[in-house]
Amino acid sequence: MVESLMELPPNNIEQILSKLPIKSIVAFRCACKTLLNLTSSSNPHFTALHSSNASQNLIIQFGRYCPYTLSNSVHLLDAQLDLNPGSSVEKLPPSPLFELPDWAEKLGNFALVNACNGLLFFAVKFVLAQQCSLVCNPITKEHVRVPEVIYQKTTTSGLWLGFSPNSRVYKVLRIYTYNHSPGPGVIAAHIHDVGSSSWRDVVSTPLDNIDWNNSYAFINGIGYWICQYDPDFNRPPANFIVFFDFESEIFGKIDAPPGFDECRLENRYFMNIGIVGDLLCLIDSTETLEIWVLNKCGEWLKQFSSVEALKKPLFQFFGAVKNPRIGTMLRPLQLLSSGEILMDLNSRNLVCCDMKKENSFRLINLHMDSSSTLVTFVPSFVSLKDALMGN
Repeated sequence: MVESLMELPPNNIEQILSKLPIKSIVAFRCACKTLLNLTSSSNPHFTALHSSNASQNLIIQFGRYCPYTLSNSVHLLDAQLDLNPGSSVEKLPPSPLFELPDWAEKLGNFALVNACNGLLFFAVKFVLAQQCSLVCNPITKEHVRVPEVIYQKTTTSGLWLGFSPNSRVYKVLRIYTYNHSPGPGVIAAHIHDVGSSSWRDVVSTPLDNIDWNNSYAFINGIGYWICQYDPDFNRPPANFIVFFDFESEIFGKIDAPPGFDECRLENRYFMNIGIVGDLLCLIDSTETLEIWVLNKCGEWLKQFSSVEALKKPLFQFFGAVKNPRIGTMLRPLQLLSSGEILMDLNSRNLVCCDMKKENSFRLINLHMDSSSTLVTFVPSFVSLKDALMGN
């Protein structure tokens, strides 16, 4: 009879550990050197097992005005465990999962932009002189610096990390404007293969001026943005959702769901996109709360609709806590095992919605400020070097 986990054969231990929540694995790695070695990124058997069992988590970078955290670190939240009914999140924040390197702190305020296949992407936003960014695996504590963008007369609108599933190359997309004459600039794009030393032009032209503020979602090699009104270009966006295929490096567009008239589309400030399951999800909170998904055939399907939801005290208070004119902005994050959809409320709190019940909502207060960032994240023990071998 086996009395201790350590008496089992190594392969059996790896099987057991690979099925545990990432928080438990991280804790076990600190217990003894044997467990640390078994769960190392240099152990291909364990990394493969974990990849097949890995579940979605949340990564939070608390803002600079949160009194109990540092903005140069990110924290892990297991939504399935920590956000179950009756659970408490008042213990947040936990110990940092990853801290930015010293050189990054000296260059500026690196903000978490997005996650992609177990990697996180950070960048210094809204700067003209020096566009710095980095890619990291917070589990293995590895990072790689992305070459700075040095192009005169161009202004970076935004940077995002993506992945080409066929060529297995991680890429950073840069959308920018080229100010060659008075008036609105020309919109164009650059691409960088992570691990290389240079940027190159994207032949395909962006269909709208996308920037840091546009809601972004990535799945299956494609990045999506919902187009917002751009005051700099003094015109409404020509498209509803645009996408970029990181494999073919071509931009495309997706039309709005049926029934979205011109008046409704003008208020898309109250619309957000995300990935729920493996489908693109749209939440519209302009007047009624509606949740849509884009199926595999490219058709929009309405999953939830409630006229009364936005009148609930939860949304009336937390949705407009800073400015009543802002209203309620909800961003889809993930589908929980309870059947609830997890949503980000105005970048400050989380809301769980039971789509089978019209008015079933619960609030999770994470004590975030408006400069905090939250992204969905599937952890990986694959070393950054191995992940970039395709490059």
